Amino acid sequence: MPLPFPKHSSLKEQETIMTKLWQKGYHLNEQVERFEAAQNSILDARLIRHDVWGSLAHAAMLASIGVLTESEHKALQDALCSILQLEAAHEFIVTPADEDVLTRVENYLAAVAGAAGKKIHLARSRNDQVLVDLRLYAKEQLHSVAAILCVLCAALLELAGKHTGTPMPGYTHMQRAMLSSVGLWAASFAEALLDDEQLLSAAYVLNDQSPLGSAAGYGVPIAIDRQYCADLRGFSRVQNNVIYAQNSRGKIEAAIVQALAQIMLDLSKMAQDILLFSTVEYGFFQVPQELCTGSSIMPQKRNLGVL
Repeated sequence: MPLPFPKHSSLKEQETIMTKLWQKGYHLNEQVERFEAAQNSILDARLIRHDVWGSLAHAAMLASIGVLTESEHKALQDALCSILQLEAAHEFIVTPADEDVLTRVENYLAAVAGAAGKKIHLARSRNDQVLVDLRLYAKEQLHSVAAILCVLCAALLELAGKHTGTPMPGYTHMQRAMLSSVGLWAASFAEALLDDEQLLSAAYVLNDQSPLGSAAGYGVPIAIDRQYCADLRGFSRVQNNVIYAQNSRGKIEAAIVQALAQIMLDLSKMAQDILLFSTVEYGFFQVPQELCTGSSIMPQKRNLGVL
């Protein structure tokens, strides 16, 4: 399906076509808009799928309560699925003129699905819509991080199992302290990272609640089915209090960042150990050459730049 807005049209041309969801018949100062939305079009490209998934569920809910007709619902489904196809082909572009993914998607729907494209915004605000997008994105990313973490833990435990009896000095205060083993060293990081995964899981539980229906913090004046929307989006529960749903913006994201920071601290400690133990002076480990960069002036150098 062709894009209703040409990808290569000028910014000025796109601005005459695009309408911001919040716009009410006036033009925002250009410097204010540039300052507030400077990175939106770049960052929001990551949220296209999540916004579409949220809109598919919202449209289904509006149809279930009789707000959308069957034909309107079908038109919206088709248009939203076409966005997923375009996004997969890297052909659905969020430009600075769009401001953000919310406006880009809704303007596309209005162009392709007609009046139904505007009706989909009924009973939701940009506030709860972007919260849904971010939480769906976080759910996906947390699954990915947890999976990679488990692979690393498995590798460390495999190494520990092979070297349970391989002697290695144990250090305190950078001085040799007691006899230890490579196995004990490797298993220590596996256990630390498994604890970190528990923090990650706790952040996931906090994130796994649907804020849709909270609107701008005080709900909506029609009887929507918040649980139905939560179920369709794969959330475990509804975030019940509409004021708290909006007050939790940033709070849950901070919990995710804190969990990720704990993982980074343990990875940093492990990286520092490997950097130290792979020096000529220690000589405990040797890292494969293909993982190292070199020096422009010292041909003997094997630089562990990644660590």
